[in-house]
Amino acid sequence: MTREDIYKVSSIDAASWRIDDAGTRMFLFVGANRALLVDSGYGKGDLAGTVAGLTKLPVTLVNTHADYDHIGANSQFQIAHLHPSEFARYKMEIGRFFPDAVQDPAMAPLWEGNVIDLGGRCFEVILIPGHSPGSIALLDSQNRILIGGDSVIDDIIAMGDPWRDFGAYMCSIRKLIGMRERFDTVYTSHGSFPVGADILDGLLDGAQRVKNGAIKGVETDFIKGKKLYDTGAAKFVC
Repeated sequence: MTREDIYKVSSIDAASWRIDDAGTRMFLFVGANRALLVDSGYGKGDLAGTVAGLTKLPVTLVNTHADYDHIGANSQFQIAHLHPSEFARYKMEIGRFFPDAVQDPAMAPLWEGNVIDLGGRCFEVILIPGHSPGSIALLDSQNRILIGGDSVIDDIIAMGDPWRDFGAYMCSIRKLIGMRERFDTVYTSHGSFPVGADILDGLLDGAQRVKNGAIKGVETDFIKGKKLYDTGAAKFVC
């Protein structure tokens, strides 16, 4: 298997692609002037080459958060854009999981309310802490699409590490519910793709039931010493 063969590339529309990497999903969006790559997967493939085969425009790399399965191929790009609350753990994750990376790309800050303009298509940065302190979502309100990272999925959501916060997560889901008139569809990093915006109700209800002790956790190998709570909408590990 070549490095390029690691990825499964699927067209969403004429200017959008999903790139699947062993269970983690990335996205490429192309505008008139530049392209946006959301996350970079595990880093075992030639992601830069794969992207170059889809567009010749300059590419802006954005990380929804700093978990290792979202930053693995960052070293193939010059600059990584992410919320500054992720900077410290980003450096830690790079050093821990990718010590042989060819380069450590410069980090550029993304703030709440920043707009990434591709030329004819814009993405607004929404800060949604909880899964990690600087987790972000990207909102394309013109096309009514939200890119939710690991925070809005119907799969396993890790909440058991010291840098994760269940209370902040619930506040972030409420925040997205309050913005729901601006999007119908969520592009997810794991699990089903896509999902409807109504998933937010299930995530909030499930998180509340976990926090209130209404759901019994079961042992899991996902994070040593933590339990998995299946809410029906997602599975929280904490």
